[in-house]
Amino acid sequence: MKRLVWALSLFLMTAFANAAEINFMDNPAWNTVLEKAKKENKMIFLDGYATWCGPCKTMDAETYKNQAVADYFNANFINVKYDMEKGEGPKLAEQYQVTAYPSLLFINANGNILHKGVGFHEAADFVTLGQTAKNPETQFFTLKNKAMELSNAQFVKFAAMAAEFEDEDFTQISNDYLAKQADILGNADLIDLVMNHIETLPDEKSLAYIIANKDKIVKGGKYTAQDVEERMIGLTLGYAVSGAIQGDSEEPDFAAVKTVLDKYIPEKSFFIYHFFQTQYFLNSKKTDDAIKEFNILLDNTPAKVDFEHLCNAMMTFGPVLAEEGKLAPMLTKFESIVLPAKDAKKAYLKDYVKAILFIKAKDFEKFKALANSMIANPDTPDAIKEDLKSALAQIGKM
Repeated sequence: MKRLVWALSLFLMTAFANAAEINFMDNPAWNTVLEKAKKENKMIFLDGYATWCGPCKTMDAETYKNQAVADYFNANFINVKYDMEKGEGPKLAEQYQVTAYPSLLFINANGNILHKGVGFHEAADFVTLGQTAKNPETQFFTLKNKAMELSNAQFVKFAAMAAEFEDEDFTQISNDYLAKQADILGNADLIDLVMNHIETLPDEKSLAYIIANKDKIVKGGKYTAQDVEERMIGLTLGYAVSGAIQGDSEEPDFAAVKTVLDKYIPEKSFFIYHFFQTQYFLNSKKTDDAIKEFNILLDNTPAKVDFEHLCNAMMTFGPVLAEEGKLAPMLTKFESIVLPAKDAKKAYLKDYVKAILFIKAKDFEKFKALANSMIANPDTPDAIKEDLKSALAQIGKM
């Protein structure tokens, strides 16, 4: 009898373990969900999915059947799933601005969104997401609604979430927040905000102040002089472009962009200006205009353009030009550039750029030949050789 009881207990334990999963209501009437949430005084967790979404199916098969996930979500939320392309789904997708799947929404009983996540989450991360959603101190939309009242440290955390969620309102919110600060570089949190999270600045005065006080950022010890220089370029271009787009104009006022670049980063203005125009025209499918701008960079290297900067531009724009069938003449001109004696050691970069372009084009045979040649060349730096060997090994596994 004892053996029977033990066997029965083992069976029940196994059965319940295998049955662990979130108890979802599947595509219910939304008004009944809100009523249930009010009655039980619980927050709603809404899984917005699409039937064709692979990560959604993986969440179903793995994350939602994890014991810790099931325990936490069943205890704390009204859990519902909606196909966002059927029934009430499209209306909810519009209401809560769902643009990617799965969208993991946390909503109060009044129908107000408090927090969200996007994409596949492992079990542990998903529990953390739920805990973050439950806490008024960390709910994204709660923080957003009181953003101007947040401490600097809190605002930096909010900024990181805004970037993760691609919140379109953050640029204006961050500008308003910085505008109310007595010193936008006044402490480590504000410096982190400036260095990592903002896209542009509220006014030219702020840009001028940061550039004039960039040594203050370096002295903080967290960021190198190179980190700061690169960030100054991004902030200057961001401010220049934001001010150069007026009304319904189809393209920025390039002259206005150049004026700001010349004023605040004169030593890099020429390259940044023509790089920006090349990128803008390629994104706008104006290939001929893009080629004209890129030719200006090629024709002025190394006189006005640092060769390494040009190499980065070639690796950035090369794949797009290749798709348009326009890369060959650009590459020929790139290879013909004569480097001054002081930059002779950088000559290997010509082959390295071509190797990167071959990989991006998935022309692995040409890459292998060039990579092996570079590895055998004593002028190729050891670090580059190791990168090439690693790439060759990865290709060999394909």
